Amino acid sequence: MQQATYELLKARQRNMQIPYEVIALQSELGIATVKRFFSGANSSMSTVEKIASVLACDIQIYPKYSAEQLLEEQINKKAKFVVGRVMKTSALEAQKPNSKAYDLMLQKAKDAIGKMSKSQIWS
Repeated sequence: MQQATYELLKARQRNMQIPYEVIALQSELGIATVKRFFSGANSSMSTVEKIASVLACDIQIYPKYSAEQLLEEQINKKAKFVVGRVMKTSALEAQKPNSKAYDLMLQKAKDAIGKMSKSQIWS
């Protein structure tokens, strides 16, 4: 988000032809902070919000994925990790399960992990 926000605000500043000094004064930021921002340096969210406000811009954050999608992805990740460890152990013992057994183990792991508390799923 930082790079895209910077690009938009930089273009806005150029289009408005508003000097850095005016942005600094109106945003109550130091001139050095404003210049650092417009040079592309990392800036705090507070700095970005203040500069955006002076340039009459809103900053909004949109989720890329739903919470449900992220939770499902985390469950899959944990299940693959658990089943992967079992597979490695079985391979060491020359008893590696076939792909059908792997899929069954993976589904059972997902079901079990899905029943855990969300804090356990995310940890």
